[in-house]
Amino acid sequence: MPLGSTSANGERISPYSRRLHLGDGLRRLRQEPTDRSIAEIARAVGIDRTLLNRIENGQRRVPADQTMKIVEHLGVEQHSTQWQEYYALARDATVSGWWENKAFKGLSPRQALPADLEAGASRIRWYDFNLIPGLLQSPAYLRARHDPSITGDSADNPVEIRCRERRQQEAFAPGGPRIEVIVEETAIRRLMVPRPAMLEQLEYLLKLIDDDGPVEFRVLPVGGELLKLRAPRSPWQLYDFVVNDPPLAIVESLTEDVLLREHKEVANHDRLWQGLHRLALPPGESRKMIAGQAEILAKEQ
Repeated sequence: MPLGSTSANGERISPYSRRLHLGDGLRRLRQEPTDRSIAEIARAVGIDRTLLNRIENGQRRVPADQTMKIVEHLGVEQHSTQWQEYYALARDATVSGWWENKAFKGLSPRQALPADLEAGASRIRWYDFNLIPGLLQSPAYLRARHDPSITGDSADNPVEIRCRERRQQEAFAPGGPRIEVIVEETAIRRLMVPRPAMLEQLEYLLKLIDDDGPVEFRVLPVGGELLKLRAPRSPWQLYDFVVNDPPLAIVESLTEDVLLREHKEVANHDRLWQGLHRLALPPGESRKMIAGQAEILAKEQ
């Protein structure tokens, strides 16, 4: 069992995904069959309306008994099957993750949110066009991508590197998620880090993506047609969860990441993934391309 967060039933969970799921359920209870206002319900159960709003949006962790007071006021009979389901959600929503420990104080949301989602993921699909995805980065590649003399960015907090390393440990622990990756050919051929680090990275991938492992790695070649598909505009990840939380997506930009929750938005990225998956090289051919590029870099060195 991975070292990450677990539910009372021993299942791997993402606390944030659980809070989102809980908040959606509370909102449905409040709005159906009659649409009652947040102010009305908050006043009735004796909490601040802003707090209830944040609970519904998954932005606030509160004790399970406080959540169940709201659930019961909204008409769910105590100890019924529906009550038990909400109680399980309420308990899971209070769980803290390793990324919230003092050792990771000062961690940026761009590291904390993926760490949270990965903790409960059964499957992670990752697309990138320039970089090797963070969960698959070798030590030298990872450190180079956090080196301001290489990236041109401001100096990174060492906590960010430690978090990335911990995320890798969690992802590849027994019982961890299946990881499926599609990268553009440029991510294999373009030097985004010094040659020695890139060579280490390619050799690391060759060891990592064997046929029986938890990683499926495909390269999208430069040639070919990308028709009847929306062209990818940024890196993104799709998350499916061990428990019955709805799937989520993260879309990356230069300065921040955007979490997508709406079914239509996530479904659009799922369709794009299916299209790119059909066009990308199979794992065996992708491995040959990686091995060929590793050989070129070794000769250049």
